[in-house]
Amino acid sequence: MSLDDLTSSRNSSQTSTQTSKRKKSYAWLLPVGLVCGFIVVLALLFGKRMLPATPVKTAPVITIRAGEELKQVSTDKKVTTIETKRGALQFQASGWVEPDPYTVYIPTLTNGVVKEVFVLEGQQVKKGELLATLIDDDAELDLLSAKQKYLAFEKMIVAHCTEHAIIDAEVIAADGKIAALKAQFNEAKDASDRLRKLSKGTVSAKEIIKAKLITDRQAAILVEAEAQIPQLKARKIQIDAQKLNMEANLKELGIASDRAQLALDRTQIKSNIDGVVLQLHAAPGKKRMLDMDDPMSAVIVELYNPKKLQARIDVPLNEAAALSVGQSVEMVSDLLPNRTFNGKVTRINGQADLQRNTLQAKVEILDPDPRLRPDMLVRGKFYSAGDSAELATSNSSQSGRLSIFVPESALVSDSEVWVVTTDLTAEKRSITLGDHSKENHRIVLDGLRSGESVILPPHGKLKPGARIKIIK
Repeated sequence: MSLDDLTSSRNSSQTSTQTSKRKKSYAWLLPVGLVCGFIVVLALLFGKRMLPATPVKTAPVITIRAGEELKQVSTDKKVTTIETKRGALQFQASGWVEPDPYTVYIPTLTNGVVKEVFVLEGQQVKKGELLATLIDDDAELDLLSAKQKYLAFEKMIVAHCTEHAIIDAEVIAADGKIAALKAQFNEAKDASDRLRKLSKGTVSAKEIIKAKLITDRQAAILVEAEAQIPQLKARKIQIDAQKLNMEANLKELGIASDRAQLALDRTQIKSNIDGVVLQLHAAPGKKRMLDMDDPMSAVIVELYNPKKLQARIDVPLNEAAALSVGQSVEMVSDLLPNRTFNGKVTRINGQADLQRNTLQAKVEILDPDPRLRPDMLVRGKFYSAGDSAELATSNSSQSGRLSIFVPESALVSDSEVWVVTTDLTAEKRSITLGDHSKENHRIVLDGLRSGESVILPPHGKLKPGARIKIIK
């Protein structure tokens, strides 16, 4: 082996050693990456818990039944009695607008495929206005076939009744024939009588017997002819009976024709009220079927009367004690924030909502605006019944509803307070305070719920979403 071969072999071994060292140098990245990923996951899951928490003192909101007397907040102003037709404000709750008493569904009354639709959502329609049509080719052919059957059967009855005239003519002919036969019978009888009165030996016995047989034969022919008259009269009675039966069948064909006409008319779907299209379920080429499991399979449009609207309002159960039918309600909507709608409670549901912990009430909107639409949110203020009231909480104490009080020291301002959330963070919340207090607690009309806690001062270090640590 030469020196060059040894040198090249050593260089190649050194190169392979360096390459393997470079490959091994990246192995440390895997555990480092796993550790970093684990740290990131821990930071995402428990990052807030690792942050330092601000120590705070808290106090629970107090929920009492307003049957006890409440002390009036001491102010320099005199307490005045406000005359009102509704009474005192009891509580507030939110709900949704809906048709009163329900949505009107306009279905097709026959199976078919939609041909044309003449309305759109939100469009106003009048009673009797055409909303949509179905493909009516089959219905037109069915009606034409039913009418033709009716006309053909009607002509059949006319043809059948013409037999009356034929029978009458046959009766006249039979009467003439009977008269002729009677003459022949009388002639034969007279001849027979004459022969029998002749003296014996004048004519032979054979002639006498022959004359008698002719008389008997004429009598039989006369009886047969006279028997045809009752048969003809019986045929007339039979024709009359058949006519009655055919007229009954003709009525059935008339009903079938009317049914075919009804099926054709039902291909034109018309509105049965003056209203607004709430939802459209039809489109050209879409099938509409009656006998389907889908309850909307035959519906063309949903309508509602814009002059008859109501609100379905979910009332919290702790406020439901003050709820009653006929109760006055004021409602506002974000659509028309500067307008107040008057209403009254018309129905209270028979079953509460277990998940929401609410009881639903139906509130009639007495003066609905045409711009209101179903499922728009409204906020309702429920008032107690009565001709006069002093203050909101005074009447609420008589109603037995629950009232929420917050410590005055916890108030940041007259409309804000710091609240402890379920994940032990601080939340700055807007609240609505009443005008009454009890033992350094202010009554809260809106913004706090029973069971929550508020943060007592100092509030300088608090920020929304900051972790807190409750000091007992």
